Amino acid sequence: MWRKIVWAPLTLGLALLLVACGAPGAGPTPTGTPTPTKTPIPACTTWRVIPSPTATQYAQSRLSGLSALSQADVWAVGMNTAGEGNNLAASLIERWDGSAWRIVANPGAGFLNSVAAVSPQDVWAVGYQLSTVSSAMWILAEHWNGTQWSVVSTPIPGQTDSEFNSVVAQSANSVWAAGYFNGLGFSPQPLIERWDGSAWRVVNSPLPEGATAGSFKAMSVVPGSSQVWATGSVRYGAPPQGIGYFQPLIERWDGSAWRIVASPALPAGALAGELNGVVALSATDAWAVGDYTASDHTIRTLIAHWDGSSWKVVPSPNEWGSLSGVAAVGARDARAVGYHMTGAEGSAQIGIVERWNGIAWSVAESPTPQGVTHSSLAAIATDGAGGYWAVGSYPDTDSVPQALIARCS
Repeated sequence: MWRKIVWAPLTLGLALLLVACGAPGAGPTPTGTPTPTKTPIPACTTWRVIPSPTATQYAQSRLSGLSALSQADVWAVGMNTAGEGNNLAASLIERWDGSAWRIVANPGAGFLNSVAAVSPQDVWAVGYQLSTVSSAMWILAEHWNGTQWSVVSTPIPGQTDSEFNSVVAQSANSVWAAGYFNGLGFSPQPLIERWDGSAWRVVNSPLPEGATAGSFKAMSVVPGSSQVWATGSVRYGAPPQGIGYFQPLIERWDGSAWRIVASPALPAGALAGELNGVVALSATDAWAVGDYTASDHTIRTLIAHWDGSSWKVVPSPNEWGSLSGVAAVGARDARAVGYHMTGAEGSAQIGIVERWNGIAWSVAESPTPQGVTHSSLAAIATDGAGGYWAVGSYPDTDSVPQALIARCS
């Protein structure tokens, strides 16, 4: 399986800009139209862990994807398992109704990585399931029609492992899912599929020249346009002994085709990098987060910004860890989540939140259940009213992973 293992194994931020016209000052009446001023939504400041329901027949639970329609309608997805090494997994889907999280029954038997809600009657969740005839992983897509969840058929390229890592929706008839499939020589190849209202179809996504392997980790729709971003990682050349350094991969759907966009230059001395989360606020404002491998082989957090012409790595807390998701309320309020290593020689992995205030990125308060020393945050989403939700996992007193849900308001 081609994936990085952490306590939790990608989301769209909604840009909300409130425009208010200031009252004219003393003096002559202006002859032109007054320039509106942007009034930012007050930033959420306090994270609270929210109880997550548990299915008693399962020992483990993890959440890895989020999508919010409103403050009173939020979806989270992940997986339940009966224990380590148990291949009989059950897809986990939970829904927030404004007062509590509740488990929603679904037929999936696998891991759901991402969810995209179009409306209360139209929600997609994607990930992977285990083949019933082999140990291979097959891409999995599930759909909510307002009454129940059902598994929807998807074309499966290749003959071995495949997985969806992200799903986003432009409309009910234009839904995108991205991940990878294993090609010849068990080399992962980028995979993008599109739902057109009647069926899922594979859409060509090019590999950069000289690349031999790659995978998409996250997607984001560009508001007010036909564009979509997809980010992940790519490897060049034939790696010695099957091991190679991966570099960031960025592609953009321009309305007719997926095209490669130049990745940002990594920090000096970096050996590798990947982009695990992306959110677009406009055609000229987008964030991507992930990690890079430093020259000392430690994994460090990474944040890049799109300004309409190019992607550039921006200064951010250089934490020993990785960022897995990013969401934004507006141009002056974005949050990224993941984990960082703390303690003596990085002995503890704990969830992290980094915040953009319009000027700089900084480490912000992070939600962790009382008494917990290890955790990871896998996804973050806005609630449409200036707040955020985040999900992930933490180990209980028996070191068994349990679902983690937190809210910032």
